[in-house]
Amino acid sequence: MALPQALENYRKQYRKIKLFQDVASVLHWDSEVMMPEEGREYRSAQIAAVAELTHDWMTDKSFLNQIQSAKKSISELPESERSLWNRELEVLMEEKEKADKLPSEFVSEFAKVTNLAHAEWAEAKKGKNFQSFSKRLEELVQLSKKQADYFGYTTEPYDALLDSYEKGAKADQIQILFSDLKESLVPIVATAPKFNNPFPGPISIEKQTKFCNRLPALLGLTTKESRLDISNHPFSTSLGKGDKRITTRYSETDPLSSIFGVLHETGHSLYESGLSAMHEWPTPITEFLSLGIHESQSRLWENQVGRSLPFWEFVYPILLSDFELTDKELPFKALYQYINSTEKTKVRVEADQITYNLHIILRFEIERDLINGKIQVKDLPEIWNAKMKESFGLKIENDAEGVLQDIHWSMGAFGYFPTYTLGNIFSSQFFKKFTEEFPDSHNKFSANGDFSDLLNWLRKNIHSKGKIYDVDTLMKQATGESPNAKHLISYLNGKIKEVTK
Repeated sequence: MALPQALENYRKQYRKIKLFQDVASVLHWDSEVMMPEEGREYRSAQIAAVAELTHDWMTDKSFLNQIQSAKKSISELPESERSLWNRELEVLMEEKEKADKLPSEFVSEFAKVTNLAHAEWAEAKKGKNFQSFSKRLEELVQLSKKQADYFGYTTEPYDALLDSYEKGAKADQIQILFSDLKESLVPIVATAPKFNNPFPGPISIEKQTKFCNRLPALLGLTTKESRLDISNHPFSTSLGKGDKRITTRYSETDPLSSIFGVLHETGHSLYESGLSAMHEWPTPITEFLSLGIHESQSRLWENQVGRSLPFWEFVYPILLSDFELTDKELPFKALYQYINSTEKTKVRVEADQITYNLHIILRFEIERDLINGKIQVKDLPEIWNAKMKESFGLKIENDAEGVLQDIHWSMGAFGYFPTYTLGNIFSSQFFKKFTEEFPDSHNKFSANGDFSDLLNWLRKNIHSKGKIYDVDTLMKQATGESPNAKHLISYLNGKIKEVTK
């Protein structure tokens, strides 16, 4: 049966908007990976122009009329198809209503400032000088507060920003969750073992690149639909169907930094690849459900898989070959223990899977107070350093290893950080359910590096669902229960027992 013309018309306009949003993603990716330094200012104007254009299309009254006509025409469809169409238009209207609250000139300004801010952040970090970035960061904070006011909120401005990443989430609820989690993590950190770096010497970037280039395809992300590059901060982005980009960064003294960066970002791109495979892509419901779910996919491949014994039993000989090492120079047990070592570190992206959540809680507390006006930008280094001393017992020596270490605030992404820990909670729950349904999966992992059962399970239970359900419903359908942090705590306790026996 052919679709009613009103549905065809609405989707044609929606897909034009999506097409140009992907064009903006190309411009962003290029600016982080390939663009010469002198192109930054003009590139920011290009990005701002595309952002304003797509915003105008989204908020135009004619598009609203198309959506309303499409909704009326759903009655012409067979009853079995109506529910999904209603959900599609419901999701779109939520997105549109949010866009309607933002003036076009604000959208353009925000896109331009964040693109300029990234280069200034990178330079400030390189120079270990927060003051050189503080003026721009103050501008970003004020823009984010204005954005919160446009969106509206009941309790606090931070809630409005948080909702953009995790729909319906509230800061006070997350505070309770994180406080309970922190209470459970502290004794785990106290008993978790630390192991020394076992690499016999520096490993060249060339050798690391050779090994890292193997990883995406091993997990299921082929070179025909992806590429791996270098950037200041690892990230992944989808440029459209069949085009997923991932980046990492390299440390010659600790190759695990690049390896786990690739595993993490590959997890993101596998999710985007699964969404792109949904029927009728692109539509409003073939998008990622929430950043917490997105992060669950990256953290699952990074931790539950990437730090597992079966995974390293398979890739260890390959790593030795690519790094031109012998098993005597890099013993398997020493490597595996180091992979699962626990140590309080200053930098989030280098943190182990146990202390990582403490880094997120610290950032959540700071940015919540910043957006709510309880602290000022000029005081951030002092506040950051004090919290690091309190939570980790570590002294921050410079701004690069302190308040400047993350890219997120230069992107204006206030409210993003909590989704990392939500992702850790979700990923542990997903993986536990998978292993219950596929108890022999570890043998396939270690014997021949076959991760297809896991990828197919994720495709079926998470990726193919897109935005059809809310987070709680998705979690219940996939695992049989609502999100529960007990699975993360159980996983971390189990990991300690595994590496110390």
